[in-house]
Amino acid sequence: TLAALEKEKELNELRSRFVSMTSHEFRTPLATILSSAELLKYYGDRLPESEKLDVIQTIENSVHRMTRMLDRVLLLGKVDAQMLQFEPTSLDLIPLCQSLVRDAVAQFPNGKCVVEAKLAADLPKAQYDEKLLRHIFSNLLSNAIKYSPNGGMVDFDVRHDGSKTIFTVSDQGIGIPAEEISHLFESFHRASNVGDIQGTGLGLAIVKNSVDLHGGDITVHSTVNQGTQFVVRL
Repeated sequence: TLAALEKEKELNELRSRFVSMTSHEFRTPLATILSSAELLKYYGDRLPESEKLDVIQTIENSVHRMTRMLDRVLLLGKVDAQMLQFEPTSLDLIPLCQSLVRDAVAQFPNGKCVVEAKLAADLPKAQYDEKLLRHIFSNLLSNAIKYSPNGGMVDFDVRHDGSKTIFTVSDQGIGIPAEEISHLFESFHRASNVGDIQGTGLGLAIVKNSVDLHGGDITVHSTVNQGTQFVVRL
């Protein structure tokens, strides 16, 4: 049928973009691992212990980066195959949100942003899928830091309006061109102004699907060179 052909065409395009993305994005961490391993191989016996540990840490960071990319690809595969499971449990949001901020900051040890969580004290326990919630906000927070290379504030505000919990992630980064916002949640899409900031274009596609599974919605407000704000209502 026509619908089946369209779906097949869409999947082929996704596969093509995936091959292109992985060959490009994996090259950097692989090159880093190789050069670090060669440094240890040829000069390891002459390097001070502290420098050796730095080289080992560089290798570990590169492996973690590749693992995160593969995890996102696998998760996106589950989304496309409609195999992504929604398993809600009663969650206390305050400690979860605090840990999300800590984890996001730890991903960017050289980041210049000040990350602040403003969590309403009266947030009620509610039914969320913790795994998906972590995917949503680890992506949004890490993007806010990553796309703010000159620093500035990153705010993570969480409040309850009586019927839904409203999560807002705001930054003072490079922003997103207005004409590209409608494509933001497509797999492998990256804004044209990201320059040499590395990324896969997978994160926001997963964010959107995770929000949809919660029956929520996500909106974006952005101005180039001023910053971006994502609002998630669950």
